[in-house]
Amino acid sequence: MPASVGPLNGYRVLDLATLRGDLAGRILADLGAEVIKIEPPGGSDVRRLPPFDDASGDSLLWATVALGKRSLVLDLTSQDGRDALLRLAATADVWIESSDPGAMAGLQLDYDTLAADHPGLVYASITPFGQSGPLAASPATDLTVEAAGGLVSLQGDNDRPPLPVGYPQASFHGGAQAAADIVIALHERLRSGLGQHLDVSMQAAIVWTLMNATGYPPLHQDDPPLGGRNRGDPPPEIFPGIHVPPHWPCA
Repeated sequence: MPASVGPLNGYRVLDLATLRGDLAGRILADLGAEVIKIEPPGGSDVRRLPPFDDASGDSLLWATVALGKRSLVLDLTSQDGRDALLRLAATADVWIESSDPGAMAGLQLDYDTLAADHPGLVYASITPFGQSGPLAASPATDLTVEAAGGLVSLQGDNDRPPLPVGYPQASFHGGAQAAADIVIALHERLRSGLGQHLDVSMQAAIVWTLMNATGYPPLHQDDPPLGGRNRGDPPPEIFPGIHVPPHWPCA
């Protein structure tokens, strides 16, 4: 699908992300960039994730994160696949990947290797806990990253375990954070002419979305209203006489 008209018209993005970062390319496509989705042989795993369209059987999740992108299948374990990708990289402004730390270096497709020939490349890496630190190599799922960021403490009833939302919030927040970082880095490149490596932590992105929830315990010596041990409390009045229930019945 052709890119939309927007402030990133004329920019080319190579999107090698998994579900962890797929939303980043979608947002950049919405802003007008040409986004080329690099898929492995057999296609992206997201194509096979629910929910599915009743009529076509296609993944609605894929339809969401792939909107506005062009697709190219390359086997990056083969020399021909890597050579084709490197030729594309020579024409790209942005590279997005969300593999485990060190995986791109193992393929000689890491930032340092690419920037040696393309110093203007903006390279975004989206991982659960960042590229370095004690948890960088830890196994992680979207749910465990949401929990590590504190999100699930704000969800569910007090007499039961926290109830996660049914879509990959940590991945979506990480992808959105990466897109914002990329736009800022492209603006900086207009001054310096140089790209940079953006290290995006999904856990950090979750923490930033919680607004006052992270500061509430040290300031009040208690969990925030409707959070943590207070998840079962009656909802506070937003305005006098206006009550908004925290839970709604659903299928």
